[in-house]
Amino acid sequence: MRKKAARLPRSIASSAENTALAGVLILVELGAPWPSIELAEAAPRRVLSQLEGETPAQFATRAGSLLDSLFGRGIALGKAVLACNERLDAPAEAARRKICGLALGAMAKQKNGQVSLSASDRSSARLRQGLTNLSQSLFDEWRTAGLEVKVLVGPERAPAQQPQVFAYTARVA
Repeated sequence: MRKKAARLPRSIASSAENTALAGVLILVELGAPWPSIELAEAAPRRVLSQLEGETPAQFATRAGSLLDSLFGRGIALGKAVLACNERLDAPAEAARRKICGLALGAMAKQKNGQVSLSASDRSSARLRQGLTNLSQSLFDEWRTAGLEVKVLVGPERAPAQQPQVFAYTARVA
């Protein structure tokens, strides 16, 4: 008579199942709007935000130092979203490049991942162009690793509808 193999509890899943889990990291610059992204319900998530008084370079250094320890064992970083504010000066651009480069480096181990630069739908054309240039540069740099870099702009607003006048007529006796 053969014994049935015992099923492991869900929390002690096999290492093959655990490596399939991809963590999502959302990084928010000071003053940036929350990114409009869709997340898988079961995806482990972490959020890091720039602290008041923290320079962009300090934020990038702090984020980079935490990348390897944010998720539990067996959960790899699969997606990083950087919510960007309107700053376009050299320190802000250098910090964005550093954060994205470190995230892409962490994802390169699995040869799979995506970094998104997010901006509000009301962001300036100058910011959008700066983020597009950065994403293209990062994509060219990390293309051979099988990673994606893209720019997300908030959802398009619905076209303004013509206000309709509501008239209610009542007869009073």
